[in-house]
Amino acid sequence: MERQTAAQAFAAVLDDLHRKAGKPTLGALVRLGRRQVPSVSLNTSSLGDWLTGKSLPSNRAAVRFLFNHLTALARKVDPSVPTISWVKLWEEARKEKQALRGGRPSGPRVVTAESLAAPVGRGKLLAVLQPTDACIEWEVHPSVVAASGTPGVLPLYVRRAHDAAVRQVVAQAGGGSSGMVVLVGGSSSGKTRACWEAVQELPAGWRLWHPLDPTPARALAAALEEGIAPRTAVWLNELQRYVGEGAGEEAERVAAGLRALLQDPQRGPVLVLATVWPEHWTTMTDRPFTGPDPYSQARELLAGRAVHIPSAFDEAVWDDVRAVSAHDPRLAEAMDRAADGQITQYLAGAPALTDRYRTAPPGAAALVRAAMDLARLGGVSQMSQDFLEAAAHGYLSDSEYDALDDDWFQAALVYARTPFRGVRGMLSPVRTRPDASDGTVRFQLADYLDQAGRKERRHAAPPASFWQAARTSLGDPRTLTSLARAAQARWRDQDAALLHQQVLDGGDTTSCLSLAWLWQQRGRPEEAARVRRQAALAGHVAALEGHLRELVDAADVEGAEQVLREAADDGVPAAQLILARTLAEDGQLDEAARWYDEVARCGDAEVLRAYASELRASGDTDRARHIMQAAGDDAAARELAFLTAEFGTAAEAEQTAVEAFARGETRPLHQLAQQAVAEGRPVDGVRHYRHAVAVLERRRRLRSTQSGLIDLLAGPRALTDFLSPSKLPMPSGETWALRELLALLDEVEGEQAGDDELRSAADAGNRWALEKLIRRLHARGAGQDGEALVVEKTAEGEPWALWSLAHHARHDETVDRAQARSLLESAVAAGIAQAYAAMVEDAEDVGLTGVADQWALRAAAGDYTQPLWDLIRKRETIGSLEAAERLAWHAAASLGTSVVRQLAAKRSAEAALPLLRRAHEAGMPWAPGMLAAHLEAAGEHAQAESLARIAADTGDREPLEALAGSRAGDDPRGDWQALLANGLTAQGTTALPW
Repeated sequence: MERQTAAQAFAAVLDDLHRKAGKPTLGALVRLGRRQVPSVSLNTSSLGDWLTGKSLPSNRAAVRFLFNHLTALARKVDPSVPTISWVKLWEEARKEKQALRGGRPSGPRVVTAESLAAPVGRGKLLAVLQPTDACIEWEVHPSVVAASGTPGVLPLYVRRAHDAAVRQVVAQAGGGSSGMVVLVGGSSSGKTRACWEAVQELPAGWRLWHPLDPTPARALAAALEEGIAPRTAVWLNELQRYVGEGAGEEAERVAAGLRALLQDPQRGPVLVLATVWPEHWTTMTDRPFTGPDPYSQARELLAGRAVHIPSAFDEAVWDDVRAVSAHDPRLAEAMDRAADGQITQYLAGAPALTDRYRTAPPGAAALVRAAMDLARLGGVSQMSQDFLEAAAHGYLSDSEYDALDDDWFQAALVYARTPFRGVRGMLSPVRTRPDASDGTVRFQLADYLDQAGRKERRHAAPPASFWQAARTSLGDPRTLTSLARAAQARWRDQDAALLHQQVLDGGDTTSCLSLAWLWQQRGRPEEAARVRRQAALAGHVAALEGHLRELVDAADVEGAEQVLREAADDGVPAAQLILARTLAEDGQLDEAARWYDEVARCGDAEVLRAYASELRASGDTDRARHIMQAAGDDAAARELAFLTAEFGTAAEAEQTAVEAFARGETRPLHQLAQQAVAEGRPVDGVRHYRHAVAVLERRRRLRSTQSGLIDLLAGPRALTDFLSPSKLPMPSGETWALRELLALLDEVEGEQAGDDELRSAADAGNRWALEKLIRRLHARGAGQDGEALVVEKTAEGEPWALWSLAHHARHDETVDRAQARSLLESAVAAGIAQAYAAMVEDAEDVGLTGVADQWALRAAAGDYTQPLWDLIRKRETIGSLEAAERLAWHAAASLGTSVVRQLAAKRSAEAALPLLRRAHEAGMPWAPGMLAAHLEAAGEHAQAESLARIAADTGDREPLEALAGSRAGDDPRGDWQALLANGLTAQGTTALPW
């Protein structure tokens, strides 16, 4: 085996991959890199040096792009080309280069294909981590320093109720089953500390990894593509940075990748530990009332994963706190001084931080407010010194600014960054590694102040200096796009347009359509067309199609062809396909063929699928199958399976159907099984159905390990003979394959074979199979065997069987009431959602409304909201509006503000007004807009306008737009028309034309 240095190995592997990919030209790679989001800066000279080993890339994004793109091209020729662990190879080469530069050459290392294909072992071994690491690398809050001695870095830990739920998921991972748990709670409530304590119980060999560089979302997205090694605990502090608003365009890709990772037992076990504030959790998990659904993948990922952390220690653990505090003076001090039982907040220095902010000099307070606005509007908590200096002056009044010294900024920065009482300052310097630093000094806003700022400044729009500083001091397209959208939501349309344009000029087309819309609203169609053209040439498909349609509608065929050819020459796959199609229709077959060849090599799945559909329509099915295989996404896998079933061999049809099924596309395999049965090949049908059952059962078992309440009411399935069908429907689940297999087995092998198949599935936890088996036994006169099976499964802790007995006992007058209550309590302890609903119903029946409310709220905290809504509707039906409202306000603490909002939306205008006023006073962001609409309808026009403007400053654009639209007809001075045409200035006045 040839021995190579790491740098030689990197160049050799990259060159070999380039050769297997068909040696795409360096110019084509440069152009394609420019169209990535965000764009990847390359040049042909550097690419040539990397391929020959003359130099080494310094940009991680460039390396990731090259390996991913070349691998995709190579697999079109040879599907067996392995995934290369380029991160490990590249980092080894960089370390070697740095060592040589420092005079410490590393010895040559052996590089093999097997070592490169193995998932990277990221993070650090848990066994070597020390308590000091918790605060340095894992973002656990350091503790305040007590007046007396302080033993150890971290305060002694007191377990609370949520710790048991977290440790259950950790124990499952340690036992070999991948899992995820999300701790939802306010800043400094103890989320990260609970995770830190829990992971200490993982077995030897586990690693802890915190994705951060180059950004949290991109680091995790890249790792999910390259492979995460088994026995890795992935630490996702501030989850919104990975699958929420802080992740930008990466959010859904990361969420989908995490779902796939957790559902694939071949890649586990892995453990995902995440923390998030309630407001971010609500954003990611609530379905939008209207408009697009930006977090559909995140919502699926997070369903049933939450463990809610109370903001304060309750009385149940107070004795434990008192006992432990005798051994830790910090805990004792917190007991004496913390308000309302907020022990963890006191230990994290939250009260001290708040006091320091409230009493800060004007300059320091301005810095913190600028940081707060960037965090809440831009989705980042780290900001550069340049941004702070450029933005801060706009947060000062004229008198405050006039009173500043010449060196005010440095003095303010010193005040804001100074640690005190052992905790970090309001703005703490971010330590960057020498090889990753771009020379920019950055600061981290204390997360408690970040959360406080979101409340304090929820109705405040940033000053002009903020938007100007964003354009001059920020470069990340994701952050700029977030700020552009925030400006647009606040009617700061000119600032939004400038930010959108800056992003587009950098090659990122994410928000180009928003920019075109802004120009269209200004009555400037030529500017909108310019934006669409620029975005089209940068590879944005919708912009390309829209611009071509514009030109064709204007009879500018030559202009359309010019745009099409320019975009195609720049390597835009959609343009190449349209151009090839157009040329073919015009009879220019040779040139069309050349462009079709470019399309075939493009790597864009959507374009390749469209090309394959054209080929199929033309009768070239072999070529269509080849192109569909090259597309490689889920939809292409489904279409390839259908194509192969129609035109390929039986073996090929089965293979492609199985591959599509693995991607979640069930129809091809289902169709293949049905066809086998129809053609008299029951053995083949059984084999297909058994494969489907195995895959579906594996997915079901993985879902069943999620935390949260177990819902047994999904679907319309009836109960067994001896239970009430109207009271307990059974879940349908993914049962089609098992149902079809059962019918087939009954026909060709007999009922016993079907019973055995159902028993096997029931033993693995399939509730549908258990119910079906019991029903079959009853139908054959073996009801006692069925009842015995229920008792057996209850003893094993099977939730459906347990709930069946509990439900039956509640409605059977011959069963002892104490025994029935005991069964119901066991069902509650097992986390069965309907048991909570039964507790609500029982409490209501005996007039214990307060107890019923508490059970409904407990169910809602586990994402089972039906009992809560049933109670609210019942209270309103009998005229107890205050009781309904009180219940909604209690629910708001755990469910965000959606319950109060829905309650307000269901009420009449008059009844809704007091609720809306209270919601506005409580700072609920949707309240000003709804209140403005109600007041306008009631004739309170001045108040309505004031609230609509507050809604705009909050980020709710529609109320002011609706108000302006309704008043524009009676607008002698044209004020409302000017607002609609030009938007607002940073100060909130109507902007001049721009």
